[in-house]
Amino acid sequence: MMPAITHFPHFIDGSWCPPDNDLWLDAVNPATGQTWARIAQGDNIDAGRAVDAASHAFTKGEWSTYTHEQRAGALINIADSLEQNWEQLVEYEICDNGKRISEVKAQFSCLHLWYRFFAKQALDVKPRRLENQVPGVINRAHYEPFGVVAAITPWNSPVMIATWKIAPALAAGNTVVIKPSEHASVSTLKFTELICSSGLPAGVINVLCGYGHEAGEALVEDNRVAKVSFTGSDHGGRSVAIKSAQGIKPATLELGGKSPQLVFDDADIENALNGVLSGIFLSSGQTCVAGSRLLLQSTIYDEFLGRLIERVSRLKAGDPFDIDTDIAPLANQAQLKKVLSMIATAKKQGAKCVYGGERTYPPGVADGYYVQPTLFTNVTRDMQLWREEVFGPVLAIVKFKNEEQALKMANDTPYGLAAGIWTQDFERGDRLGCKIAAGTVYINHYRSVSTGSPVGGYKMSGYGRELGPEAIYDFLQVKSIWRGTQPCADPFPLDDS
Repeated sequence: MMPAITHFPHFIDGSWCPPDNDLWLDAVNPATGQTWARIAQGDNIDAGRAVDAASHAFTKGEWSTYTHEQRAGALINIADSLEQNWEQLVEYEICDNGKRISEVKAQFSCLHLWYRFFAKQALDVKPRRLENQVPGVINRAHYEPFGVVAAITPWNSPVMIATWKIAPALAAGNTVVIKPSEHASVSTLKFTELICSSGLPAGVINVLCGYGHEAGEALVEDNRVAKVSFTGSDHGGRSVAIKSAQGIKPATLELGGKSPQLVFDDADIENALNGVLSGIFLSSGQTCVAGSRLLLQSTIYDEFLGRLIERVSRLKAGDPFDIDTDIAPLANQAQLKKVLSMIATAKKQGAKCVYGGERTYPPGVADGYYVQPTLFTNVTRDMQLWREEVFGPVLAIVKFKNEEQALKMANDTPYGLAAGIWTQDFERGDRLGCKIAAGTVYINHYRSVSTGSPVGGYKMSGYGRELGPEAIYDFLQVKSIWRGTQPCADPFPLDDS
């Protein structure tokens, strides 16, 4: 018999809160295709309750009185709790989105570092004196939180990306309502329950579940929400941008990508192979910075392609809980259909599939959402595979003759999130790194993130930055305060004559 399916309500004001409409959404394990939990299907009433809690915590609750030092202490407490208890969250994320256990453990074991970093940031935000040309006054910039922040997160790395938003938002003094993807909400709910148990006042962090067009829209449109931070598709980002603009509220958008990897003939081939493989096949290609366009210099094209096919042929699809699994399932059925559709379109448009290209059924997981790691050659710039984000384990491969052509091809995309350059000519690497239109450029390396390095995009990949030394300021608004040091002159003196 199947075990009883657990229902997960919203998490609002420090406790579990059932949906107002008593509607629930199935949470499907992508490795099995089976429902394993149900989550609340939130509506505008639930969104209002979540914002009520966050607004009260910001304006009247205990959090409203916290000093910079107390906020830093709260973040340290969260970090300590995560460092000790992160393993209890792993199973939820794997069941939510099918990510491999080795990748989830690598992410979760480092979660505490983000909170420690932003605890230090909380202490560094101080008023600063400004230069001015007005005699007799002192001018200072003061930094203040926005208030309630709406943090909308995707299904591919929900807990890590929620952390990227929560940690700086709290360090700045805001309160947060998280709206996770309806495809992967449980790990965020359990994560929030855990960090709130570290002593964080009720209402500082809340989780509102449901569809983007219902719960998400209601959250963004609430006039008490002062700032929006969104990670997801460019389609979703465009909707958030419109709704935020209508409310005259700032938004940070981290959207899709079609990132190029440029491999020159002087590259360390083994190192480049490792970087290309990690860039497109880790997380089954379901990452915004996926290196989904491979540009090979013509002099090494055949050699590199042959070695790449051989390496890809070794990859083993299987249970994401199995440490030996290389290829995990796609995160949900909708994504499976999208990836298979884009593979079919690539074939129809004339691209040559030199490896993979089909749905696959690993032993013991016949109903899972698995797709073979897939390689296409003969890709042209007018093809969908070159222009649009697949968000799956599908690589478009082209050749180039020289640096000028490589740069032109790399920038031939509406996106600009990341890029990789593989060369032993360090001057060329730096030169191209400055010319490629992308928010992150890796040279002889790929796919790393760090607390101290900003993440964000150019063009359709969004705007604003997360992480890095200035990230906290994305969650602060600046106020200019002037103080006179001598009496004001009479603007309308009497004419003694």
